[in-house]
Amino acid sequence: MSALNSAVVTGAASGIGRAIATRLHQDGRAVVLVDVDPDALSTAAAELGAAVATVVGDVADPSTHHHALAAAVELGHLDAWVNCAGITRSHPLPTLSPADAGPIIDANLYGTLWGTRTAVAHWVGCAEPGAIVNISSVHGRRAYPDHAVYEMTKAAIEALTRNVGVSYAAARIRANAVAPGAIRTPALDDSIASAVDPVAAAAELTEFIPAGRLGDSAEVAAVVAFLLSDQASYLTAQTIVVDGAMTAHIGFDPDPNAKRPQ
Repeated sequence: MSALNSAVVTGAASGIGRAIATRLHQDGRAVVLVDVDPDALSTAAAELGAAVATVVGDVADPSTHHHALAAAVELGHLDAWVNCAGITRSHPLPTLSPADAGPIIDANLYGTLWGTRTAVAHWVGCAEPGAIVNISSVHGRRAYPDHAVYEMTKAAIEALTRNVGVSYAAARIRANAVAPGAIRTPALDDSIASAVDPVAAAAELTEFIPAGRLGDSAEVAAVVAFLLSDQASYLTAQTIVVDGAMTAHIGFDPDPNAKRPQ
C-alpha cells in the first residue's frame, strides 16, 4: 500500500480550489482533482506532476464523488476531503425561476452534500479517521442584494459542516468550513473587469476591507491545510472566516484624521 496520504479537492481546476490542491500536494499528499472543465483540469494536473489523478464530472452528481473516492484510494490512504466547487450568480427574487436557482443549488449545496456524504461513509465504513473542509463564504453570514440563493447555499454548507462535526466526532471524523471574503481569483477578476468602471469597482471593494487589500488564494489554502492537519485535531464543527476583517467591522470614520471623542 502507498505510504502517501491522499486528498480529494473539488473545483480544483482554478481559483481557490486549485490553490488548495497545490498546497496539499506541496505538503506531501497525493491529490485527486475534480472539476467540470477538462482542459483546465489537465493543465492543473500537469503543473503538479506526480501523485495526482483527475476526475471530470459535475459535483451535483453523486457518481462524480464515487469516482473521486476510488481514485483517492488508488493513490494512497484517503484522510482529507475538500468540497470547494461552487458558483455564484445574481438574481432578484421577484423574477427568480427554477432554472435560475437550480444550478447554484446543485453545484454549491448538493455538490458539497454528496462529497461530504461520500467521505463520511468511507471513513465510517473502514473505521478510520478523516477530515473534511467545506468552502463556504462570507455570504453565508452577511447579505448582499440579489444574492439570496447563493447565500442560502453557503449558510446551509456551514450547517452541514456543524452537523457532521457533532455527529461523527466520536468516530474521529472532523469537519470544518472556511468562509473566504474577497479573494483574488480569475472569477473575481472577471467580475471586476465587467463593471462599468473596473478601476472604481476594485477600489470600492478594497476600501471596504480593513486589511486594505484583496486576499490571495494561497492564504485560504494555508488555512485549509491547517484544518486538515493533525495540528487541528481538536478543532471541528467550526467555520473559519478568511476575509481581512471584512465582516467584523461596522464602518469606517469618514475622516480618519478626525479626533475621536474621549
